[in-house]
Amino acid sequence: MDSPNAAYSDNSAFLQDLRALGESMIERALLARQPGADSAADGDDKLDSLYRQASGSQPSPSQLQQQIAQLDAAQEVQWQAMQTRIAATVEAQVFIPWIHLAALFKLSRQDQACMLFGLLAEIEPRYGAILRALGGAAAGASDPQGNWVDLSGLAAALGGSVAARLTLQQCLMADATLRYWELIELAPNTRLAGLEGSIQLSPAIAVYLLAKAAPQLRLAQPLEPVDSTLAMADHLVDEQVLQQLSRFIDQCGLESGNAGAKASGYVLQLQGPDLALERSLCAAAFEQMQMRCVALDGREIWQAYLSSHKNRATLLLRLRLLCRDALLCNRVCVLLHCQWLGAQDAADDLLEDVFHTLLESQRYLAVLNGPARRLSDLAYRYTRHDVASVLIKISVPDSRLRMRIWQRHGAACGIVLTAAMLDKLVNNYLFTEEQIVMAIKDAAGRKILNPDQASADALLFDACREQSNREQMMVAREVKTPHRFSDIVLPDETRQWLQEVLQYAQQRHQVIENWGFDTKNQNSKNLCILFYGPSGTGKTMAASIIANELNLGLYKIDLANIVSKYIGETEKHLAQLFDQAEAMNIVLFFDEAESLFSKRTETKDAHDRYANLQTGYLLQRIETYPGIVILSTNLLANMDKAFTRRFKFMIEYPFPGGEQRLQLWRNAFPAATPLADDVDFALLAKSAALSGGSINNIAVGAAFLAAAEQQAVAQRHVLKATEREYNKLGKVFSAGDFRWDDDE
Repeated sequence: MDSPNAAYSDNSAFLQDLRALGESMIERALLARQPGADSAADGDDKLDSLYRQASGSQPSPSQLQQQIAQLDAAQEVQWQAMQTRIAATVEAQVFIPWIHLAALFKLSRQDQACMLFGLLAEIEPRYGAILRALGGAAAGASDPQGNWVDLSGLAAALGGSVAARLTLQQCLMADATLRYWELIELAPNTRLAGLEGSIQLSPAIAVYLLAKAAPQLRLAQPLEPVDSTLAMADHLVDEQVLQQLSRFIDQCGLESGNAGAKASGYVLQLQGPDLALERSLCAAAFEQMQMRCVALDGREIWQAYLSSHKNRATLLLRLRLLCRDALLCNRVCVLLHCQWLGAQDAADDLLEDVFHTLLESQRYLAVLNGPARRLSDLAYRYTRHDVASVLIKISVPDSRLRMRIWQRHGAACGIVLTAAMLDKLVNNYLFTEEQIVMAIKDAAGRKILNPDQASADALLFDACREQSNREQMMVAREVKTPHRFSDIVLPDETRQWLQEVLQYAQQRHQVIENWGFDTKNQNSKNLCILFYGPSGTGKTMAASIIANELNLGLYKIDLANIVSKYIGETEKHLAQLFDQAEAMNIVLFFDEAESLFSKRTETKDAHDRYANLQTGYLLQRIETYPGIVILSTNLLANMDKAFTRRFKFMIEYPFPGGEQRLQLWRNAFPAATPLADDVDFALLAKSAALSGGSINNIAVGAAFLAAAEQQAVAQRHVLKATEREYNKLGKVFSAGDFRWDDDE
């Protein structure tokens, strides 16, 4: 037999004590009644009969008051003894559903008493019959399910006093814990004012407390588990990502159960191009915290919203019950496809309500590729408790990681990768891990019909080509360069302007916020810049330098994927672009801006009006974007001056002069490039009036010509590459121009 202070060994042992406490409360209520007061018409005291079934004897009236007092004292001892054992059970990490539920929802003693009698009715219908009799119903009255608890009888079991009845009413209010989380259900036509009617445990809660089954997490369909076959440290990802995840786990562990913790909830946001990798990392991270994950898909939430005829209250109730069950099952919800919740129409924008409903009960919430800035703001504005938002960005794997990924998954699928083949795959395809896995599996499938090893390489390359060309909803691409401010060759005035742009970006926080300029200018946080000048003069390079110097990503906008002939589609694409850009905190780069902000003509038809609306919407989003937007143009004269006045900086990139061209030629060849002694940069700078972009093209072309001959880059290679660049530009090349005159 267990020690009175020992931890409960299992759920059965706990339920035995719980049942004993309930029987003591019933016995006390029966003793408090006048014997025979509720006798049936045939003269049998059926309530007394039920009591005798429960207690085995009927006390004399003279003993009632003494026994009631003794039972009151005994019940308190029972309750305190159970609390002692519950604490020991928690310390011993023995899982008891009741203890888990009571702790999660902070159930009061009266809440637990209501739950107790609901559970007793589930265990044995006799208890429900006794409570119905206590409430004044005929003892033999039948109930179709036998698990409903009469409210009047329950009030009697809880003490029968006016205070006890009032407390019971408060426990059963719609916004009280038991009802809010649907731990109990009220029968139809139940009236709390007079405690008329009955309650029962919610079916899912009943089977959970009896340890028969855990709740099933579902909306329309059961939620999909998010699992990982790898330990967190075994993922092929940048080491910094693993370090950040480890720090997140450590912080959660430090604050778990700490009453003085800085945050009561955490939102872990993972952003990157590989959703499968993010899912696996998320699952592995929470597995270290002894928790498992389930996928809460924004698409399914949207469908649930539609199926409820866009009844927001119904949707949020379903989500709240899902959250309840996730708590009981110790699951972390992983929110996917948030874009389905953030509709342009405010009436259908569900993201805030959904997010706050999840934060209400979930200590941990994970979001993959969501609108990070908006989600962080929603978390920090949540008022019921403090929520910390953590954003971890996962980039495309570099060449070393890609090589390891190809090796791991190639071996797993029986694809033999030679060193030469591996080098080509790594260098040619900047794939994520998911794309590599898909390509390898595709090649393995093709190999079934083409088993010859000689064709294996070709099959894999075919699979890679198809993988790289799969349809993607992309309106921007990241521009990555190593360039820094010291790398660019510019006239002094242009360099000074570029330096001022950097200073503006670096000092925005102090000037705009600390010095109060945001109160004077509505869009003062925005930094919109226009670069103009001939092609190849360094505009794109300058944009990348700004991003690199500020440690931000640079994304070049693909206008072809944004502009649509269908009304409203262009604005939709722009909205998605800027919302995502805000979440990622990136620099947006619009090339050939004259196509966006060309001089407006007279509005003659609906097409002209719609084009103006598109331009106006783009301008509005650019002006309100709290980051940096850079536009470049070769044709400043074609741009409407009404638009150019909106830019904080307009910087000209002139065609380079002789001294700048000399520096450009010297910078065009990396230090590791073998150069022959006859390469004459001064002569090239003097004779070839070219922009920096053209000079770089020539340097690369000359290097390939020399490499093909297995020789150092010589003047003849440079001149041959120059001739080809001249042909591209439509200029006439003359070798005689590349000689020094006798007087020079």
